[in-house]
Amino acid sequence: MSAVTTPSSLPMIHRTCPIDLRALPPVPRATDEQIQGAVARSRQAQARWCERPFDERAQALVRAARSMLARRAEAMAIVRDELGKLEVEAMFDEGIGHLDMLKQWIGVVRPAIERRRVRLNPVSFPGKRAYIEQIPRGVIGVIAPWNFPIAGLYRAVYPALLCGNGVVIKPSEYAPLTTQWYGDALAAELPAGLVATVHGDGAQGAALIDAGIDACAFTGSPRTGRAVRLRCAELGIPSSIEMGGKDAAIVLEDCDRERTVAGITHWALANVGQACGAIEIALVEEHIADDLVARLAGAWTRLQVGPAPYADLSPLGNRRQLEIVLDHVADAIARGAKLVCGGKPTGDGLFYPPTILDHCTEDMKVVRDETFGPVLAVVRVDGAADAVRRVNRARYGLGASIWTRDLSRGEALAAKLDVGIASVNNHAFTGAVASLPWSGTRETGFGVANSVHALATFVRPKTVIIDASSGPDAFWMPFDRTLWEMGDLLCDAQLMKLSRAWRLPLIMRERVRTIRKFFKR
Repeated sequence: MSAVTTPSSLPMIHRTCPIDLRALPPVPRATDEQIQGAVARSRQAQARWCERPFDERAQALVRAARSMLARRAEAMAIVRDELGKLEVEAMFDEGIGHLDMLKQWIGVVRPAIERRRVRLNPVSFPGKRAYIEQIPRGVIGVIAPWNFPIAGLYRAVYPALLCGNGVVIKPSEYAPLTTQWYGDALAAELPAGLVATVHGDGAQGAALIDAGIDACAFTGSPRTGRAVRLRCAELGIPSSIEMGGKDAAIVLEDCDRERTVAGITHWALANVGQACGAIEIALVEEHIADDLVARLAGAWTRLQVGPAPYADLSPLGNRRQLEIVLDHVADAIARGAKLVCGGKPTGDGLFYPPTILDHCTEDMKVVRDETFGPVLAVVRVDGAADAVRRVNRARYGLGASIWTRDLSRGEALAAKLDVGIASVNNHAFTGAVASLPWSGTRETGFGVANSVHALATFVRPKTVIIDASSGPDAFWMPFDRTLWEMGDLLCDAQLMKLSRAWRLPLIMRERVRTIRKFFKR
């Protein structure tokens, strides 16, 4: 197994199933020594792994992904226990993406890390050639989120391994065994020790950063993300930090209301709203707000909540998250928001119904802070410009969407949004597209997941120069008046003043003779 499972003297990780609150088997936390050992073994295996041709690395990962896809029922059963994800949610979140996302990443990484020849000016750099290689950094530490304990790893683990790195994963303490299942399935097809899983909470995440990793990929809260970024900076290692979101849907008067209601419903409630790219705010033009809210409420009250296998909403992933949702809803109502539907737990497990709050204002937690639950705050706005201003001054800057029939206007407004992902008539699906960057601004952080823009976390560029010249370069020491004249002629050549250009080869040959004579024994 890839996980560090040796018993330790540290307190165990205790969890309950969100569906029925039954206790789950405790999981041992890794000690600092176990974490350091996992990093050391990964480094040893990585030294051989990075020497394998890209296609061999890709084929090994394809075998692992095929195995996980075939065994998806195992993962779905574990994630049902740990996070309460019901059948359809678990299938699309954690069961379906293994092979598809890997193949996407192969297409992104292969051309990006190929050796690239760089043309050098033959006059300034005669006899020389150069190329750039992409060198794997070594061992990547991945501090994983709980909301997508498998799918949330695709963005870091697949590109890291394809680039030739080793990986040590610290799962969330809320979903340790789901992530361990993924790590073990990878480890079964890869060199021993290359991928490891170490369990714990923030203390073990900090220990992983201090254990000698060469880069860190983190997804989580702003407070923890800032601490991770600062520690990585102190250690001089690259980090990619994603710290959440508070995405808004801008709903314009001319939108297709049926499609808009369906789209907002899905992207607000998928994974029970426990997604950094979930729609948490609807910025709705005032004179269509009553109709839109009524349509949303009509749909949301018909959605099925509860432990039925194919229910629309699973429970919240943990009690702490339920407490945040309760606090945000209570704060909004106390400050004057109108509760349209939902608003109270069902009484079973950690289930919470789809909740709409109308007439929300920017002083409310449900508008200002990340709720991470099945709650939509409706803010009535005075036109598109007002909505764009609100998005751009918000605390987070991950994504936003514009819902309108006028695609040209929607695209123009998207260009004005200060976010990482701006969508017109859809939302957040780009998280499943490996070729498109997933990033943000402000408190979302500056980390980039997906696309070639994310690869700087996993590789560093190395320049290789080959000089086939038989003699010295004309600009080498010793310096003299002739060298100054050569520089003067080169300046004129850049300015296209070519009247004296005929002298340049003569002077360069003279310089070479001078240098050879100087160094001749």
